[in-house]
Amino acid sequence: MDRLVEILQIKIPVIQAGMAGGITTPSLVAAVAESGALGTIGAGYMNAEVLKSEIKQVKQQTDKPFAVNLFATNLQASSKDIAEMQHVLNPFRHELEIKAGKESIEVTDYLQEKIEVILQEDIPVVSTAFGVLSQDSIGKLKANHVTLIGMATNLEEAKQLVDAGYDIIVAQGCEAGGHRGTFDVNTYKDGCNLGLIVLVQELSANLSVPIIAAGGIHTKKQIEGLRAIGADGVQLGTRFLVAKEAGTNRAYRQALIDASTADTVITKAFSGRPARAISNRFIKEVENSSVATLPFPIQNEMTKDVRAASKKLGITDFQSLWAGQGVGAIDKEETAAEIIKSLGM
Repeated sequence: MDRLVEILQIKIPVIQAGMAGGITTPSLVAAVAESGALGTIGAGYMNAEVLKSEIKQVKQQTDKPFAVNLFATNLQASSKDIAEMQHVLNPFRHELEIKAGKESIEVTDYLQEKIEVILQEDIPVVSTAFGVLSQDSIGKLKANHVTLIGMATNLEEAKQLVDAGYDIIVAQGCEAGGHRGTFDVNTYKDGCNLGLIVLVQELSANLSVPIIAAGGIHTKKQIEGLRAIGADGVQLGTRFLVAKEAGTNRAYRQALIDASTADTVITKAFSGRPARAISNRFIKEVENSSVATLPFPIQNEMTKDVRAASKKLGITDFQSLWAGQGVGAIDKEETAAEIIKSLGM
């Protein structure tokens, strides 16, 4: 694991996952960094202005290295062919006492602007999901000595990342919560569902770059086992959802603490991309309807108001309760420092 620590300039080979959607508060990222691990701003849905503000807030709280996570895909999209899905979603809106859905959806992409912010702010590490950044973007980041971490759910994806110039690969097993990094969800309808142990073994046997294990990891014993089969470090997401510094709302936190190991499912209901979440009423009713989910990010944009209203009211029925398969091991809230200390590293 020494080479990972050296490359990232951290003390502990642990990465806090770049969970988008307001979870990775500046306080969480800074607390992780101060504990010697790598904190990550989940910037997938942010615009450049928000990202710049978040970076500055982290820097006010720590002088340690931290990362920014981006979606390596163009989010620019629009659609008017959404009436059927809005018909499915409107009863939820009625129940939550919010306006009916719009007749059209438009999503703006801010990737290039965010890369410029990263360069301006001298961020040392960038991680990406959903594919490979363009050679132009990689060239700009490399020219600024940025270390690139790419999420891979199979060997082919990992090789694409390495060939493009990425320095570190995250082996993201099917146990992982939320959206995994699967590049082609047309080929892999539910995401590429290789288990973490097999994936780490295959990537470490075929690649020379450091491998970070991710998916369902919560304990020191798991980490020791993953080290033994070739992992240079680990990435944790779900465990940090209940960190006291995280932006996780109260109802979501309690759902994580109450959940058992068998309570998660892979669903496209919220975003149009396969993601692992605690099963709830929204997932069941959308999937039991006769209407197919729309592609990401259209479906994600369409359900945003429902999820936000549910969060505001403290209702879990309609929230995207992203969680990995290890969620059953969570039984309390802790500070980021306490979480990292418990990993024995």
